[in-house]
Parts: sequence; structure tokens; C-alpha cells
Amino acid sequence: MRKKFFGTRILGYNKRQVEQYLVDMRKDYEEELSKKKKRMLELVEENRKMKSQIEEMQAKLTEFADREAYISKALVRAEQKAQAIIEEGRQKASQEMVRIELEKNKWMERCKEVRRQLLDFERTVCTLMENFYSEINYLTSKEISENMFVDDVTDDKDTFCAEKEEQEESAVAKIS
Repeated sequence: MRKKFFGTRILGYNKRQVEQYLVDMRKDYEEELSKKKKRMLELVEENRKMKSQIEEMQAKLTEFADREAYISKALVRAEQKAQAIIEEGRQKASQEMVRIELEKNKWMERCKEVRRQLLDFERTVCTLMENFYSEINYLTSKEISENMFVDDVTDDKDTFCAEKEEQEESAVAKIS
């Protein structure tokens, strides 16, 4: 508020000046009041907008918190599932290793059996070959013996025939 000095008259202050001052003051007061009211309405509107924004942001914050909780739960479930898959894979790998080891042992036993059978077969073949060679040797020696006997008989026969011819020639010579 500003200071105002009024002129004086016989019975006190100048009435017109006082009334004009009061009118000006009232006008200033109403202008100020109007400005403050306008500013208050602006502030109320701004406050309402901010409250609305706060509510929206709180709703978004709640939504984000819900999403975060959902994502956290999903990550935990995914991690648990991944661990379960890894564990299941390890178990399957372990089972497969056991199965492969059993299969390997089975094939090793089969290989040993086949080797044993091959050795038996080889022994049998060797025995048969030895018997075959013995039979061939026997038959060859028999054939050689028979040939020698036949040769001896043939030689004896030839000798006998030659002697007979000589005797016949001698007998023919004696006759002649």
C-alpha cells in the first residue's frame, strides 16, 4: 500500500480527495484481487494437471512395478527351467554314457568271442590241412610205392622177357 497525503479544509480532510483515494484504492485492491484470483485459478488448474499427471505416473509406476514383478518371475521361472533342462541333459548324457559303456562292453565281449571262434576255426583249418597233407603224403607214398612195384615188376618182366628171348634165340641158334 502506498502513502497518500490529503489536503486539509476547514472541517478536516478534503472529502473528494479521500473518496477518490478510496475509489482508487478499491480499484487497485480489486485489480490485485482479480490478479490474485486469476493466479490462484491458474495455480488450481496447474495443481489439478499436476495431480492428474501424478496419478498417471503413479498408475504407470504401478504398471511398471507389475511388469517388473512379472518379468522377475518370468526370469526366475526361465532360469529354473533352464537349470531343469541342463540337469535333464546331464542325466540323459549320464544315462547315454552308461548305455554306451554297456554297448562297448557287449561289443568287446562279442569281439573276444569272434576272436576265440577265429582261433578255433584256425586250429580246425590247421588240423584239416595237416590231415589233408598227411593224406596227400600217404597217397603220394602209396603211389610212389605202387609205381616202384610196377617198375620192379616191369623191370623183372623185361628181364624175364629178355632172358626168354635169349633162350629162344639160343634155342634157335642151336637148332640152326
